[in-house]
Amino acid sequence: MIILKVVLLIILYIDTNTFDIQDDKFNNLYPIINEYVKDFSKEFRKIPEDRRYRLNEIVYFLEQQKENKAPGQLVFMSTNQSSVSQMVQVWSKAAAYYYGFTNFQSFSSGLKPDKITVNTIVTLEKAGFIAYKNNIDGIDVYRIKYSYNLAPIIVFPKKIEHVNNPYNNFMAVIVDDNADINITNIDGTYNRLLLEYTDPVGYESSDQEIQMYDGSCRKIAVEMFYVFAQLRKRLNKN
Repeated sequence: MIILKVVLLIILYIDTNTFDIQDDKFNNLYPIINEYVKDFSKEFRKIPEDRRYRLNEIVYFLEQQKENKAPGQLVFMSTNQSSVSQMVQVWSKAAAYYYGFTNFQSFSSGLKPDKITVNTIVTLEKAGFIAYKNNIDGIDVYRIKYSYNLAPIIVFPKKIEHVNNPYNNFMAVIVDDNADINITNIDGTYNRLLLEYTDPVGYESSDQEIQMYDGSCRKIAVEMFYVFAQLRKRLNKN
């Protein structure tokens, strides 16, 4: 476990802790991901108003962090850590990079760190990510690549208090109702937000399995791209 912590801390802090933005262009992701996201701006309009209200809470938090020259940190929290929180971590990091926020940091954690499902990784791979699996101290750790010459996103199941998660000045984004009920106190958080998603794990081994994974992945991706598109728009106006 000590080896795992040291390895992950080194990888996690390769980037500096400033919250930078590049205003002149979009950054390229892997070609398949670029194709996957190319029409997202049209889908932003389909996000229901009450949902946009919640997503905008993330935008306002990150805008304030930028203005305060603080690192933009989101921790996505779930009950079992086997799917949704990992996908949101990955898509938020990819979206942030795409819109020029090169040092934004995303994390995931949960109440019960279950093994990440194979379908979660396969679904991300279908969207264009490249995943490398390592077993460290008995834990499956995935390095998720999303663009050339960039450090990978590190995903693995872990509890909220894990050393790799930030200890202060972050927003806790809770992605399922059960976690929202049972996570009563989060030390160091700037704010908490419920942004629930349907957990596709509940559809494993059913006729709807692939459909639910693909649907959850797509919804998460669109909403994370919406967040960083709006953030870029707001900051460019200032």
